[in-house]
Amino acid sequence: MQAAAAADLFTVTGTVSGLSSETRSFGLSSAEDVFNFPRFESLHTRFGNYTGVEAAAMHIDFRGLPMVVSYPVAESSLLVLHVPDLNIHEEFHGATREESRRAFSDFMKKNGGGILNRIMKRLVAESANDPIAGNPNSLMGQMVANDFANGFTSLVSNAGTKEDNASNLIGIGARVSSIKQDGLRNTSVTIPLSYTIRSDIDPRRQLIFNLPLTYTSVESAKAYNLGFGVAYRLPINDEWTITPSAGYGATGSKDLGAYGQAVSAALTSAYVISGSGYDIAIGNMVGIYKTLKLEAGGYSYNPDIQNLVFRNGVMFSQPVNVFGRKMSIEYSLIDTRYTGTKLYNEGYDEIGVTLGTNKNASSARSFLRAGATYLFSPRSKGFTLNLGYWF
Repeated sequence: MQAAAAADLFTVTGTVSGLSSETRSFGLSSAEDVFNFPRFESLHTRFGNYTGVEAAAMHIDFRGLPMVVSYPVAESSLLVLHVPDLNIHEEFHGATREESRRAFSDFMKKNGGGILNRIMKRLVAESANDPIAGNPNSLMGQMVANDFANGFTSLVSNAGTKEDNASNLIGIGARVSSIKQDGLRNTSVTIPLSYTIRSDIDPRRQLIFNLPLTYTSVESAKAYNLGFGVAYRLPINDEWTITPSAGYGATGSKDLGAYGQAVSAALTSAYVISGSGYDIAIGNMVGIYKTLKLEAGGYSYNPDIQNLVFRNGVMFSQPVNVFGRKMSIEYSLIDTRYTGTKLYNEGYDEIGVTLGTNKNASSARSFLRAGATYLFSPRSKGFTLNLGYWF
């Protein structure tokens, strides 16, 4: 028996019966390969004794969810899909095995009987690297982080321009996140674009538009995210600001067999305590994040994921002098918790340090921030490097 690689996203243990029985284990690189595997060419390439009439059973680990695809009867075109964890049993009867295989593939893509919805919902609970939800680099995880940054992290940071500067700001940057989960390395690269409109009457009142673009890779699989968010900073007094926000995001990965879109609504509170030569800021956010129906790439489904998310943090900042330039260094601790739909990772913590222009010591109309964050939980460990420039 040939062993499948430990890092494969999809692993298969197959048996072809006949005059001589043959069993092999191997990995597949994409969901499309899984749906197409019952083809004659795929089976014959892997199993030399398969001629197109033998009984064959494929036990598949589909990103953590076990399923069986089989031709259980020799000399028959009957193809059977069995997902024991979800009590799914479907049969496909074509005139030939290829017709049955096509019916199976079309059924999965078109979400026959809502089955794909159920599978996708279970995957966010079982899969460490689902692109929709269940891990910090997923679409939902990045939407949560973006909402909190608008209402807390970037708001209370002393890296910036003075509050009496009413100029609007364009923001651009880069964020690289690498997280290890369930033995797989999940790496994302994000280009966060933003535009901030400051009120002429009170520059602390700010309307912020975000457009983050993200590329994610898990081993050889790729996913792409596109988001849009809007937030409004409303100062209650000199120390306290609340920020309501709303967002939309979409993600797609042919390799992982997942496409999704989500909307969000969140409210963040930021309170700053100023001392002699330091600031301590406390941030609290609650938000609702929900998936919507999406049709793309031949697939059509809505996994019906809905979570109430709590993200809370504290930041300590103080001025420093770096190579003769007045800067601000900041240390942060952030905790994130998900309730609602069961997810693979329902909570994680982040410890970060950031260095940037000290807005209390400079009247510059542009500023730079750079930092690193270590993320950890019982199921995930990783780091993020970020760089941002606003002008």
